[in-house]
Amino acid sequence: MRTVFQAATARGQATLEASRQLSSLAVFDMWEGATAEARKHTNASIRQDLDAHGNEALAVARAADQAADGIENVQSDLRTLRHDAAELHMTIDAMTNKVIPTSNALPMEAVIAEGQLQPRLDAILAEANAVDQELATAINMAEGDTPIPANAGPPVGPHGLTPTQRESDANQERVREERTKLQTHINELQAQADRARAQGDQGRLQDLNGQLAAAQYRMGEFDSIDDALRRAPETYLTQLAIPTDPTQKVRVAVAVGNPDTASDISLTVPGIGSTTRDSLPGMVTEASNLRDTAQQQLRRLGLSGSVVTVAWMGYDPPANLLDTGSPRDAWRTMNDYRARDGAAALAPYLQQLRANDPTAHLSLFGHSYGSLTGSLALQQLTAQGLHPVNDAVFYGSPGLELSSPSQLGLANGNAYVMRAPTGDDWIPEVAPLAPLHGWGLDPYGGMMPELSSQAGASPDGVARDGVHSHADYPRAVTGPGGEQMLRMSGYNLAVVAAGIADLPDGGQQLVMAPTLLTPYPHPGR
Repeated sequence: MRTVFQAATARGQATLEASRQLSSLAVFDMWEGATAEARKHTNASIRQDLDAHGNEALAVARAADQAADGIENVQSDLRTLRHDAAELHMTIDAMTNKVIPTSNALPMEAVIAEGQLQPRLDAILAEANAVDQELATAINMAEGDTPIPANAGPPVGPHGLTPTQRESDANQERVREERTKLQTHINELQAQADRARAQGDQGRLQDLNGQLAAAQYRMGEFDSIDDALRRAPETYLTQLAIPTDPTQKVRVAVAVGNPDTASDISLTVPGIGSTTRDSLPGMVTEASNLRDTAQQQLRRLGLSGSVVTVAWMGYDPPANLLDTGSPRDAWRTMNDYRARDGAAALAPYLQQLRANDPTAHLSLFGHSYGSLTGSLALQQLTAQGLHPVNDAVFYGSPGLELSSPSQLGLANGNAYVMRAPTGDDWIPEVAPLAPLHGWGLDPYGGMMPELSSQAGASPDGVARDGVHSHADYPRAVTGPGGEQMLRMSGYNLAVVAAGIADLPDGGQQLVMAPTLLTPYPHPGR
């Protein structure tokens, strides 16, 4: 499989290089008339075929690489299990896939050892079956027996896998392993609960049902991660934290596109009520729509570049008080503890994005309570003399804990706010109260330029809907032809994400709300 990987990578790179060289040929530049037009059309057709073949070869290379990694993991886990089994006087029967005692094992020791080792063997078998499927797919794709699907997976770059691709592969592998172990655990809990029910042990049954609920919630988080990774053709699981405590939430980040090779990167921090299980797939859909619109704006202006959008669910925001009615959730919403914890995780991740792609334009978007989290992360970085972010937009914000935008470490005018029209989103309407509970000045008081979220025609000539609720800002609406169209708020986010908000001589691309800009000192990039 490694040989297949190397051969397919070489084929893909050579084919894409041939396409690039064909595009740079100057021999036909002096041709004119119908012959020149025919030549251009033929060149374009050849390049399209070359690009398609090159990308297919890179997709085969990636499938082979993933299969090879999976084979090595299974082999390593099996070697470890065999060693541990031998230490306990047990062996693995390859015919029955069971852990059985050797002649030296005592009966009671054998029972205990089997209880410890058999679940591990079951997990290895499940992983081996999954790898076998990956292996078959890779071989069939390489031999041409199976067509290469449009979503075959992210391509391998000209220098092999990038840091994000390697990290994503490892994270996805860990999700698969944890899912297998969790399913075994759920089965065991269910069996124990059935016995407790049959014995009438209500106390034990209640405890087991609580453990089952937590385990099933965790399985729902894994399901949502898998769902999110299928929401766009090229996605990466760039961050993964699985707490050992099953009552704590899994924290993840999913990138649409490869942030290591992009010219423009944006990251969105969600607000109250957001969770990996319930929010992540929708966030990735929103990220995909944002990326599509941002790249459309680049093409409209005749600019090159590639945009990557990141859905960051790397912290645990407070639950939505309107859903729970809990006084505890009300307290969590009114203080900044969760935001500060999130900022401590977000700041190094922003630095990681910058380190992996030092020349990219990086934007940070914060929604609702996530705007406070994003603001605090930038303030932490600025206090350390670090300025990885170029632009920021805070929308639906209750407050940012700022006395001056200069605390964000961004250039004057490169931090924006956005809110729905009065009455459509109540959270920004409490922003004037921010000073009363220590969240700084009202962010909509004129300290930063305000982007429009109202319906109207954007500079690309598209009639766009406005924001009518707290959740609307990043959401698309279905256009007359069934296409997904971002609202005016989403269009403005796309312009910032594409790095064209302040193009020299590029015309005004943002749609502004009537807010005055107050200059302030700028210590950063």
